[in-house]
Amino acid sequence: MEDKKPRNERWIAFERIWAKGMNGKMRMRLMAKCIQRGLEPTEDNCRDYWMGYIRYYKDSWTGQDYHLNPRKNKVMMKSLKRNRYEAERRGKGSGGKPYIVGGRNHKKNTKIRRRK
Repeated sequence: MEDKKPRNERWIAFERIWAKGMNGKMRMRLMAKCIQRGLEPTEDNCRDYWMGYIRYYKDSWTGQDYHLNPRKNKVMMKSLKRNRYEAERRGKGSGGKPYIVGGRNHKKNTKIRRRK
């Protein structure tokens, strides 16, 4: 029976690379890159690196560098005081208050309040 993991071209390409055995050139390169980033060279870590899930984070308090998958290392992300969607939020807005859905016409609402 087939497992229910997502299948795209990169995922299938990684499975082909990993199936070639321990002496495969690309497999050895992936394992070396994981070791260079301080990760264990397991199949999961190598797949995360290959798929682009491994991100670089720096602890602002201690200055230590970390390479990790934010969706798998939730405890480390909490200790870094980051959330897993930070990259998506980073460029949006000027850091102001969130958009308020209700009370669309502020001028009209303030005039009504002043009359009372």
